[in-house]
Amino acid sequence: MLPDSRHQSRRGGAPVWGGLRARLSLGLVAVLVVTLALVALGVGQLHTTETRQQLIAEATRHARTLSQMSPPARTPALVALGDQPDVLFAGEIAPDDAPATTPTFGRYAGRPALFAEVAGVWVVLDTTEAQARADASQRALLLYLGLTLLFTTLVGYAFFSFVVMRPLRAIGVATRRAAGGDLASPIKVLPRNEFGEVGRSFNQMLQTLDAQRAELQERVDALERAHLELRQAQDSLIRSEKLAGIGQLAAGVAHEIGNPLAAVMGYVDLLGDRDLDEESAAEVVARTQAQLSRMRGIIRQLLDYSRPDPHAEPEAVALRPIIEEALELARLSRGGRHCTLALRAPDELRPARAVPGELSQIIVNLLLNALDAMRQADTAEPHLLVELQDTGDALILDILDNGPGIPPELRERIFEPFFSTRDPGEGTGLGLAIALRLAERVGGTLTPGQRLLDGQSCGAHFQLRLLPAED
Repeated sequence: MLPDSRHQSRRGGAPVWGGLRARLSLGLVAVLVVTLALVALGVGQLHTTETRQQLIAEATRHARTLSQMSPPARTPALVALGDQPDVLFAGEIAPDDAPATTPTFGRYAGRPALFAEVAGVWVVLDTTEAQARADASQRALLLYLGLTLLFTTLVGYAFFSFVVMRPLRAIGVATRRAAGGDLASPIKVLPRNEFGEVGRSFNQMLQTLDAQRAELQERVDALERAHLELRQAQDSLIRSEKLAGIGQLAAGVAHEIGNPLAAVMGYVDLLGDRDLDEESAAEVVARTQAQLSRMRGIIRQLLDYSRPDPHAEPEAVALRPIIEEALELARLSRGGRHCTLALRAPDELRPARAVPGELSQIIVNLLLNALDAMRQADTAEPHLLVELQDTGDALILDILDNGPGIPPELRERIFEPFFSTRDPGEGTGLGLAIALRLAERVGGTLTPGQRLLDGQSCGAHFQLRLLPAED
């Protein structure tokens, strides 16, 4: 915080008295007050002592002079001395209430007095005027010391403000601006002392920080551009792999559409028969509509699977409908027409945290890989099981087949990009790598496993773990 006579609280912003300048000023005043008080006390005591010594010397001198006179000359001298205004008593007989020893200060006739006695001659001086002069001198001394204190305080305060507070305030202002991100406001006050050295070092630091921030911003911009390019490349790879899966499904789709299309063409020929009665025509139209609905459903499944959504965010997804749609798509492939596909899942299941399109791509890719492996290995009675379960902390999807499986020496490489066991031209080698990336994007995992399929040895086994959707 900036030292100031009004110490600013950075939390509340309200001025609080007690800054460095105020504290040092109060300390300076306290030191001066104590010092000048001691000086006043010493000078006052010295002045009082000196005044008393002068009075004692005067009274003793009068008494000694009178004691040295002859008796005939002493009497008129005593009368003449007693007539002086500051002499209260002069005589050879001790006055009333005379002290035992002299010289001594006391009171005589109700007035402050000094008693002096030499060889039986007594002199009593009135000390009222001397005390008044001493008091006046004391007041003059106190006034002088007070003015000295005021002058010294003002000069010291101004000197301290200029020499110390001015550069400190400049450093504090520049520091607050730098903390707020303004590195283009250097310290302007640079005296030729230690504060100036600190200011110059601070300005050099600001220049260095500004240069480093510009360099860092360039790197951040470059990283953002690289990240955007990488994200675009990833999205392009994902779309490419999805298109590759669509290519695998194309032949099956054509086959599935061919049968109802041939039926529709036959029904259209029947409707062209003018001899067809109304009831038969209505039945032909109904069958035609059923076959068209079947073709539309197949095409819609393929379109829903192929439609990209690069800006989709994770959401609560019901797993069973997506798995059922993925199985329907898998049945359209070359290997799916001759394979038994089964789904084993509980009736009630919590939704998972996933992106629907990406989850469908993961499942379809795993299903097509399993069907293609069993087709290439010419597996007798190929069978594929999709099992879904909720373990409490995760939703687990197991895909198992009775195909040739994954060789142990290749198990560690199956998720490497561009790694493939298919013949050249039959795959990109990106399917499992992209599936793993899509699973990890929503906090899930995709791992190969090894378990029995309906009590028999299992070929390939992949397990997809997804987090449950937040309530």
